[in-house]
Amino acid sequence: MSDLDKENWNNWVAGTGFGFEGPMRILVIRPDRLGDVILSTPVFEVIKRHYPKSHLTVLVKKEVIPILKGLPHIDHFMTFDPEGKHLGLKGFFRLTTEIRRRHYKIAIVLQSHWKLAVALFLARIRYRVGPFSKFHSFLFYNRGMRQRRSQVEMHEADYNLQLLRKIGIRIGSRTIQTRIYLSDSIQKEVKDWMEQRGWNPRRNLIAVHPGMGGSALNWPESHYVDLIRGLISEGKQVLITGGPSEHELLSRLEKSLGTLSEKVIVYRTPPERAVDFLAGLFALSDLVVAPSTGPLHLAVAIQKPVLSFYPPIRVQSALRWGPYLADESQASVLVPEAYCGQDFQCLGKQCNYFPCMKSLTVKQAIAEIQKQLLKQSKKINSGSSNHGSS
Repeated sequence: MSDLDKENWNNWVAGTGFGFEGPMRILVIRPDRLGDVILSTPVFEVIKRHYPKSHLTVLVKKEVIPILKGLPHIDHFMTFDPEGKHLGLKGFFRLTTEIRRRHYKIAIVLQSHWKLAVALFLARIRYRVGPFSKFHSFLFYNRGMRQRRSQVEMHEADYNLQLLRKIGIRIGSRTIQTRIYLSDSIQKEVKDWMEQRGWNPRRNLIAVHPGMGGSALNWPESHYVDLIRGLISEGKQVLITGGPSEHELLSRLEKSLGTLSEKVIVYRTPPERAVDFLAGLFALSDLVVAPSTGPLHLAVAIQKPVLSFYPPIRVQSALRWGPYLADESQASVLVPEAYCGQDFQCLGKQCNYFPCMKSLTVKQAIAEIQKQLLKQSKKINSGSSNHGSS
């Protein structure tokens, strides 16, 4: 950005300089999964804090829009549909037209996709920011930044924020938290659904989300079963949740629990059900247990204590993909004590520590849950005492 000094850049973005009238139109792109998008939400807030007069559009897949549409920092949404309306050559030109007609001056690509990179170039967006990683990024981003995310030098959310330096923004790590939106109507619908299934708001509710998309190693199924048994024996209410592709997993867990399955509440996300309902369920919970997956970040974004399990493989590690919190003590992250040395994938039986995730015991997990619940209880009691004394 050597051709623009900071003062002129700020004026330009605010729509007060360089002969531009009206709010500067900025497009932020994150065309992938739930967790990745949630870890991008600090970017939206930071842009609006620094350039409040700008008009911010977010381009994402339609599945994640329900948890973003009420956030005050987003002015407009566009959807990226690579398997539908943006499929093939015809879809590519449709995408380019959709972007061009909105007259964006800045585009910030948080996760690069060749089709989007070329579309931004053809749409004649003046400043195209993105990570220099894949071949197309060097060709089509004129405000690119070299990021070696596979080296895992920082959190994914911080990699996203680092790109904002190309538009004059610098901000420290974990100063802006991830956020989602939950409407009052969804919260009421979720509460009614839980009450119909015997939920008692006066007892601790632990949500257990055992499934994931396979982007990292998971805790063993049998451990989740034993954890649920242990929580029930301690008098906790247990809510088991799963995504549309995880119904079979939930059925196996119920079968393994036997008669105890009658004491848990099970939520199988229907294919047509938006993810905000799952967020509402987590909002009623006292703690959420989940592996390295989007629902974990969903729970963190609504400020719920979490327990999670991460492998020692570098690109799957908690350093990059763990809970993004200012107060990291609000999350319990268990990692196997194994000298892994692997950067990208598990060696399986070739590794002396395999299967290392099994070494994370149910006893450890229950101890971490107890610790988090005790901390939460003290915080609530402290707040009540302060309120009473005032």
